[in-house]
Amino acid sequence: MEILKSRSRTLQHDALDANNKGKLRASPRLQSALVQLNKYAISSIHQGFFLRYLNTDLKQVDYDRNIHYALAMHDVGIPTKKNSVRDLWSHCQHTHRALEWARQNTNPNHRWQPGAIRRLEWLLGVDDMLSIEHADQWPIAKRELGYDIAPKGLGEWFDYANNSHSIERVLVAYEHLCILRSHEQDDGRVASVFLEAVLNDLRPSNRYWLTPLFVQPDRDLTSLLVSYPEFEEVISKWENQFENLVDKQRYIYNALKAFDTEFDLVLQTQPMPKGWYELKMILLAKPIITMEIAHVYLEASSCMFEYGLLQVKHIKALNNMTVFECPAVFELWGRWENIVKF
Repeated sequence: MEILKSRSRTLQHDALDANNKGKLRASPRLQSALVQLNKYAISSIHQGFFLRYLNTDLKQVDYDRNIHYALAMHDVGIPTKKNSVRDLWSHCQHTHRALEWARQNTNPNHRWQPGAIRRLEWLLGVDDMLSIEHADQWPIAKRELGYDIAPKGLGEWFDYANNSHSIERVLVAYEHLCILRSHEQDDGRVASVFLEAVLNDLRPSNRYWLTPLFVQPDRDLTSLLVSYPEFEEVISKWENQFENLVDKQRYIYNALKAFDTEFDLVLQTQPMPKGWYELKMILLAKPIITMEIAHVYLEASSCMFEYGLLQVKHIKALNNMTVFECPAVFELWGRWENIVKF
């Protein structure tokens, strides 16, 4: 069964009709991969770190090794002069707010509407607020690409997306969205946010595993316009990607487990200080904290400082502003970065 049957300039949505719904069978390989991914899922507080690799060149280009440090400093209000850091920080903020909004649409009480795509464009910074005033006029692609889809024809995709609760249907809906939208328009960011939002329903509560887009080859839009793949070919591709994703997730999980063991070694010789766990969770999300945060968890931060888990740093450019940094988290992030890239 073809995902999209027509090769003409007007894309048809026959693959999303009721007949195809009955032919979409569960994939044992995908189901098995989901079980393994949920087994090795980590806390959702780490998702913010991995979002910086979504639709960016960070996983492909050798950035400055200190870019994660610069982003952490930026988070506590210490600006950077590097445009690459500022751009990436802004990109992450746009992605985060778009994802949080998109998750509301995956709630059983909400349904995806044509206006949702316009809203995501605005939240991602792809388009301005003025563009979403005519939300029913969803842009598909540039005219020179030969796309000509009436806005009312998109209803079938939204109907399908709103009933996509299995991993197989989610992936089919994502594939369609990538074909319907112009990749050149937003580098696939809208489709990526859609996929990440709906995958969240398949993850354990407050847990996270990597998006399969981290192991998916870059989409060649030109080839998609020439020939649409068979349904079995698409599912087979995703089965391979998810099985590779399981390996990455297991490495991610084990690296975090090793971090926890090493970080908590000090607790073998003394009782756990008050606020230890809470402060560690904060540091794992933001490994540079202000003096105010350290004071809130004074007993835990004092112990961490005593044993070298926290280091003090004075920012001369900001009147010797004092912050505390956790080198162990940056080391963990370095391991995770290698796993994501390779």
